Parts: sequence; structure tokens; C-alpha cells
Amino acid sequence: MNREDLTTRKRVAIGDLRPGMYVIGLDRSWLQTPFLFHRKLIERPEDIEKLKQHGIREVEIDTARGTDVSDVFDGETPEADEPASLRADAQRIDSRITAAQRPLSAAQSAFQPIVRELDTARSIHGEALTLAQAIFEGVGGGAPIDGETAGRVVTNLQASITRSPEANLLMMQMRRFQSDLFTHAVNVCVLSLVVATIEGMVEDIDALGMGALLHDIGETRLPRSLLNKTNDFTDADAHLLKQHPILGAALLAQSSDIPAPVERIILDHHERVDGSGYPSGARAADLSTYSQLVALADSYDDMLSGRNQVALQPTEVLRQLYIQANVGAVNRELIEKVIRSLGVYPIGSVVELNTGEHGVVISTNRSSALKPIVRIIMARNGIVQFNGPILALADGVEDRVERRIIAVLDPVKERIDPMAFLRIAPGAF
Repeated sequence: MNREDLTTRKRVAIGDLRPGMYVIGLDRSWLQTPFLFHRKLIERPEDIEKLKQHGIREVEIDTARGTDVSDVFDGETPEADEPASLRADAQRIDSRITAAQRPLSAAQSAFQPIVRELDTARSIHGEALTLAQAIFEGVGGGAPIDGETAGRVVTNLQASITRSPEANLLMMQMRRFQSDLFTHAVNVCVLSLVVATIEGMVEDIDALGMGALLHDIGETRLPRSLLNKTNDFTDADAHLLKQHPILGAALLAQSSDIPAPVERIILDHHERVDGSGYPSGARAADLSTYSQLVALADSYDDMLSGRNQVALQPTEVLRQLYIQANVGAVNRELIEKVIRSLGVYPIGSVVELNTGEHGVVISTNRSSALKPIVRIIMARNGIVQFNGPILALADGVEDRVERRIIAVLDPVKERIDPMAFLRIAPGAF
């Protein structure tokens, strides 16, 4: 299975790094540096100097999310060697460039990959849902797991996630109230792959994606009346429901085209590091990182969609998971990776600012989790703005106003469709 398109990844010497490039890896362990995040858009020369100061000699960049080396150096002449008349001419020409032709702001640069990928992601997610439904219904009818089709779903999702994790998280958020089994499967797959991709956990990522997609496949062999229950579970019901990881792992034996680690993920996705999970009460030492990641993704989507309780807002879901980490039920380091990947205010969150404006979170800020990039969708006077400004809250003052998030709003109660505010007006960029 082809994991991802690697053609946009390049190794670059630190001396060749320039603002506008998007770094996805360093030549030193992040544990040996003060940098908490694996990926960063280089916005200013000072960012490069910090890397140099901590011994970084080479970085890996992603040209799909930032400037390519050739874009910077083709035809470039060091300014010190240019005649003064040339520099003056360049300045006069630059003064005539329209605003639409000027370099994009950091906020706009972060938004562009999302916009470019949205239509493709929508198509890929639609196909993933159709194929996942066919897989689950087939297994429910007695057929073996279609590993080839499952692999295709994972490959296509991973390719889109590599281009824009944010676009895929947005598609997942848009399905937050759909609680059927195959939608849940695709959501857990997307979330698991996004975290693994952003955090550099790419070894055997195909197995992770397939394990996440098929984690609840055992439920297809349980009585439909049991799966449709929302309360009043008897002890016998609970015992039977807890058998679905075992049933799922057993179903893999009927298919020969599924990687071996997938069985472990399916079997362990309800286990907890303190031994409080099921079906075997395994503890941290016996659980793989991928099994634990799928367990967190499973819990996240359950709480977000309201599969087993009242649906929660994304920020509250992350708070609940962090509480579980505090009591030792889940791996704290892993939940921190999830929070870093999704942001304290996940993609698609509708937020209220201290200015009275409302906005939609369109990109996280992994350097400052409380200050994501937002598109303003309602002015302080209450007027809706479909092509409102895109602001990086971490940039501080914008139009002499410092903005910060003071509340997360329920898009259903506010009658807001975040997707409606992600269209670009002609000439906006």
C-alpha cells in the first residue's frame, strides 16, 4: 500500500532555509531542543536564527505547505551585490503592486492549503463513507472483511491528510452528529491518521489507519437490538457488548490481506493503561502506542457525536480526555499529542471574541494553543460576514484591537454552518 506522496518533502540545509518555508522535521530530536512542535511555518528570519542557535544544521520542509527552495533561489541575487539603481527600480515596481499581489500573511498562508484541499477532501470522505458502509454491512451479512477496499480507504485519506490535516479535521467536525457505525469508523480513522501525521508517528501508519477504520467491526456480529439501545443496559447486555473487540479480532482470521498489527489495535482499543479497560484488563506495558491512540480517537468521536451520551463541544471533549489522563486511565503524553494536533479550539469551532465578534477556527496554532487562526463570521454589530477577515490571534493587535477567545459557541444553537464561511471571494488572495 502506498503510504503517502513524498514528492513534496525535501531536506534543506539550515543556510538555505527562508521565511515562507514549512518545516516538518529537524536533524535533532525535539527532546534535545526547546521546540515543542514538529511542524512550523517559518515566518521571519528570527525563526531561523533560533534553529541555528540550538544546533540545527538541516531541516525537512514540505513544499505543498510552504515555499520551495527553487522558488526562493531561482534568479535570486544577493542584495549587497545589486547596484543601487537596480534596488531603486525594484522599490518603485514594488510600490505599484496591488494588495492582492503582495505576499500572503501568516493567517492567509495557513488558510490556503485548507481551501485548496477542501473539495478533494469532501470527495475522498464521501467515497470513504460509502466504502466503509459496504465493508461493515458485508461483514454483518456474513462476508469476510474486504481488506483491499479498507486499504484503499486508508490510502486515500492519508494522501489528503498529508496535504492538509486541517481540511480533513474540518470534514470530520461537519459529521459530528452522525453516530452510525461506519461514519464513526471513518472519523476515528481520520483523527488517528491526523495525529500520527502531525506528530511524526509514521512507522506502520497503514496498519494504524486500517486498525482505526475496523476497530468496531466486531459490533456487526452483535444483535442489532443491543446496538440500538441507548440506556437501560442489563449486566448481560454490557457483558455481550464488551465482546466486540474479541469478535473483531476473530473476524480478521477470515481475511489474508490485512497487516498483523491491525488485530492488536482492534483487540485493545477499549483497554486502558491503568488496567481498567476491557476485554482483558491489559495495562500500559502490554498496549501498543497505536492501540492507545485509536482508543483516544474512539472516545473523542463518541463524546463529540453523542453516541453513548449527550454530545459535547470539542473543547469539552478534550477537557474530559485530559481528566482521564490526570487519573491515570490514559497515557498523558499521548493525550497531549492529540490536543496539540487538534488545538484547544479544534478546526471548525465557532468562537466568540472579546470584541463581540464571532469567528470560525480554520487553523490551529501549535506554538500558542489558545490563539488559533480564525475567520471572522460576524462583526461586533451583529452583521454576518461570509468573506470576513482571516486573523492569526497570536499576531496580537490587528486594526489597533487585540483579540482573544472568551467562549466556544454551539453551532447548532447559533444556527451556523462553519463550512459556509470557508468559501473564498474572487481576488481575496
